[in-house]
Amino acid sequence: MNFDALLKAKRKDEIWQKYCGFLDLSVSEFMEIQNSLLLEQIHLFENSELGRSIFKNKHPKTVAEFRRMIPLTEYNDYADILLSKEESKLPGKPVVWIETTWEGGRAPVKVAPYTAAMVENYKEACIACIILASSKAKGEFDLKVGMNFLNGMAPLPYLTGLLPDVLEGEYTVNYFPPIKEGLSMGFGQRNKEGFKMGLKQGLDLFYGLSSVIVRMSEQFVEGSGSSKTSLSGFKISQLAKFAVAKIKSRIEDRPVYPKDVFNLKGFVCIGTDTLHFKQKIEDYWGIRPLEVFGGTEVTCIAIESWIKDGLVLLPNMCFYEFMPMSEFYKNLENPSYIPKTYTLDEIKEDEYYELVVTNFKGGAFVRYRVGDIFKCEPKTKKTDGVQLPHFRYIDRIDPVIDLAGFTRITEATISQAISMSHLHITWWFAQKRYDSQQRPYINLTIELNHPQNDPGFDDAVLIKEQLEIYFKYIDSDYANLHKMLGIEPLQVSIIPYGTIDRYLKTISHPLQKVNPNHYDVIEILKLAYGPKGGRA
Repeated sequence: MNFDALLKAKRKDEIWQKYCGFLDLSVSEFMEIQNSLLLEQIHLFENSELGRSIFKNKHPKTVAEFRRMIPLTEYNDYADILLSKEESKLPGKPVVWIETTWEGGRAPVKVAPYTAAMVENYKEACIACIILASSKAKGEFDLKVGMNFLNGMAPLPYLTGLLPDVLEGEYTVNYFPPIKEGLSMGFGQRNKEGFKMGLKQGLDLFYGLSSVIVRMSEQFVEGSGSSKTSLSGFKISQLAKFAVAKIKSRIEDRPVYPKDVFNLKGFVCIGTDTLHFKQKIEDYWGIRPLEVFGGTEVTCIAIESWIKDGLVLLPNMCFYEFMPMSEFYKNLENPSYIPKTYTLDEIKEDEYYELVVTNFKGGAFVRYRVGDIFKCEPKTKKTDGVQLPHFRYIDRIDPVIDLAGFTRITEATISQAISMSHLHITWWFAQKRYDSQQRPYINLTIELNHPQNDPGFDDAVLIKEQLEIYFKYIDSDYANLHKMLGIEPLQVSIIPYGTIDRYLKTISHPLQKVNPNHYDVIEILKLAYGPKGGRA
């Protein structure tokens, strides 16, 4: 029976066990599944050219040998074969190739092959997301066939574009806008049209990028006092709800919020800065969103439970290893250092880890450094009774700055923009920060190659404006941050001439000398000028 049939037959216990049963696993049961699927995958790797290029004549027979013998990998280790889509060299035959940006507008795209079995697992994960998004207690959920679904995500070849394909013939929903119509629209237009359709016909499910959801909500609130809304196409029930919300807002002298008009059953959100946007989404919509973590190389690998407070890993998607941040920094300082990793049954609460994965079911990636940081949450803070660890997604690893899930800014991107600008910048360092509304931006601190005498040339605002010309030229997604999300993605500050030279004379650690970007600007100024921190 497909999901439609199970819903119509009201077999809720069977549905829950099939799609959400992983939440009942113990850590040891989770690891049994992990180890068994990894041994299957090792066999597939050994029989493929890609696998042999990674294994380098090593033949691990156990999970422990695999982790000891096989090196950690990054995308460069796969690029030659994957970017040319040489299917005969892969561990499994792909049925679809998924794509994403490699390095914000500077480098080519990354692609990842998905086998039929991987797509099947992804389908089950997507349905689990929808179930848990509408759930407020274990075993309970509020779904039916034919619900109105605003799919606010990018189409294929991006991973989120697989959702309509995998649900087709399994779970029937009304997409806003319809999938075929949406394909002819740009990302912003598609979200706007879907939101408009939901306003008129009602909305049950919403799946979107957290930063985009917040911006759409802000625009709805900002425009709620307008009398220009066309009443054409409204369902009677939705029109009545909209009218009541308008009257109530005028009596209470406040704007109309989405929660006044919509009665969502489930809300799924993704994106790098979801942690910072989640509460705001709940305030606007009156429903706590379900956070999901996935990616091109890993598929969908983590979902929150019904309490929607911490990600739980799916056992059948990838083999998971965790690199403590202390090991990460040792490797960053000395690339020849081999960092230690730990499995799910070995990690500690309240610790931060970089995630390392090995695909199952014929996927391409082996001990792959995903580039994302997770915190293992204390069990005492969780109230759902799930025995598996809960994780908090933190951010991308150094030295990548991910802005609202739209683009990834690296040292190379910033260096290129500075070089093209011909600004007289000797030193710079960049850090990710959040404004008063929890929107991310790059805080770029610079030191010019001369004392600040010319007020016009040395003006931080003018330097920012000039740099942004080149950021937008290098990376088109950067330009969309302001256009679509209302984010000011760059702030520039200038430290006094000679600060970094003073700073370098006060330290002895080689990593500090090579990369002052690892340290906060205030600390650098204190080291350079003493406790008062100089003149910045």
